Amino acid sequence: MKMFATLFVVFAIASSALGECPVPPTVPGADIGKIAGRWYEIAGPTRNFTCMTWDYTPREDGNFNSTTLSTLPDGSKDAEYMLAERADDQNLLNLYAMSHRTPYPITFYIADTDYDNYLAAYTCVVVPWRSDILSGLILSRTNTMDAEKYAELTDLLVNKIGVSSDVVGPITQKDCKYWPVPQ
Repeated sequence: MKMFATLFVVFAIASSALGECPVPPTVPGADIGKIAGRWYEIAGPTRNFTCMTWDYTPREDGNFNSTTLSTLPDGSKDAEYMLAERADDQNLLNLYAMSHRTPYPITFYIADTDYDNYLAAYTCVVVPWRSDILSGLILSRTNTMDAEKYAELTDLLVNKIGVSSDVVGPITQKDCKYWPVPQ
């Protein structure tokens, strides 16, 4: 019986630890409403996509439509549409893919931003049996970023938050034809 009680306590502690992603300190002056508009992905999960943008369009209910557009190697457009729901924490949005129903949101944590120039974030998914950081993102309001700022934000994501360097690499933003956000 004592062993059963010990295992129960260990399991309860371990399962609560698995249910949490690292939460960054709140960005001074945090206002998730300022995320609205177009962002250019400067770094993210290394894929064969180029010219990647993230667009946050305010909705009447206070949430956002999130549209990710990019160019595939053959020159065609790739698009992903998500609902970005506000949370009580001004540092995060819960993303739900509109193309398929998923019971678990992907949480978009803002690690650092000034809303006018740059944004460093990471995505995390929490399911009952595990919690994982999916990727790190460095976004800019323009399609370029100063090398010093890029290094600072990469260091924040990889060395301070714990995002794997495998999921935060440079995204090509040269010779791009940017896709408009569908209305």
